[in-house]
Amino acid sequence: MEEFDLFSDDIDAANTIVKTQESLFDTEQRLGAMLDAMPIGLLFHTQQGILYANNMACELLYSQKSELVGRHFLDFIREDEFSAVDSLLQRAFNVFDKAVETESVLVIRDKTNRLVKITTGRLPWEGTPVIQILFQDITAQKRAEQSLRKLSITDELTGAYNRRHVFYEAESYLQQKNSPPVTIAMLDIDHFKSLNDTYGHAVGDTVLKDVTKMAHDFVPTIRNCSSAMFARIGGEEFLFLLPGLKVNEGFAVVEEFRQSLSRLRVAQKGEGLVNITASFGVAEFREDDKTIENLLRRADDALYQAKNNGRNQVCKAV
Repeated sequence: MEEFDLFSDDIDAANTIVKTQESLFDTEQRLGAMLDAMPIGLLFHTQQGILYANNMACELLYSQKSELVGRHFLDFIREDEFSAVDSLLQRAFNVFDKAVETESVLVIRDKTNRLVKITTGRLPWEGTPVIQILFQDITAQKRAEQSLRKLSITDELTGAYNRRHVFYEAESYLQQKNSPPVTIAMLDIDHFKSLNDTYGHAVGDTVLKDVTKMAHDFVPTIRNCSSAMFARIGGEEFLFLLPGLKVNEGFAVVEEFRQSLSRLRVAQKGEGLVNITASFGVAEFREDDKTIENLLRRADDALYQAKNNGRNQVCKAV
């Protein structure tokens, strides 16, 4: 009968821990200074918690090395992203030689939340499974990317979407196999050239910005059209994109905005208030339009009909 050693499992576990500690000690001795000089946070992490943190990790987590050892990286992850990051770490523990990465938010008490890029993978150490977690603050980078994107899709003066972006969005709806109804409304501020000549371009710019602000406040209130957009397409011309609305529904929406706009008063130095009105042309995309350009042409024709009929009104395309 074979002998049974009651303590063999405990001995194996102890040996595993010793091997892990030896690997960590050797790494710190050989690479400690280099790891501390890295411009990116680095943690060595077991299933239970942090074994090692470099200087940048301490800086990003606002902690001393001695405070981090034994804690868990998940302690610093925003609650709504906890599950996703936990799954990422578990994949790293289970797979050798394959790094996995994600983005998440660090939440440190009394500090500004930071967006970080996390890359992790299992280390080829004997003993207890250990992963390395590399994390880098990308908050400023993301902010810059968002600013650049905003600049690329919005009009610099007014903050409305620009012509290129709204036309791109409109085309994306029209190219869908089961495209919803798509209505557009072109808006032209009445007598804008005369306003500029009389009061100056500074007042004209204020008018464009005030109209845009009113439209931005109005768009979220449009019923059954959560994807509505407002864009400046040139000079004093603007456009409402109304996906999901048929022409009569779009007409009612634009008429409501026209009435609100007619009550707008723009202040200008020494001359009191300037009344603002606009004319509108509304058109719904039809199969025989073929392209967005044809739809725009019909809306533009309706706009000129509104102008020729005396301005400050909405006309539908035929």
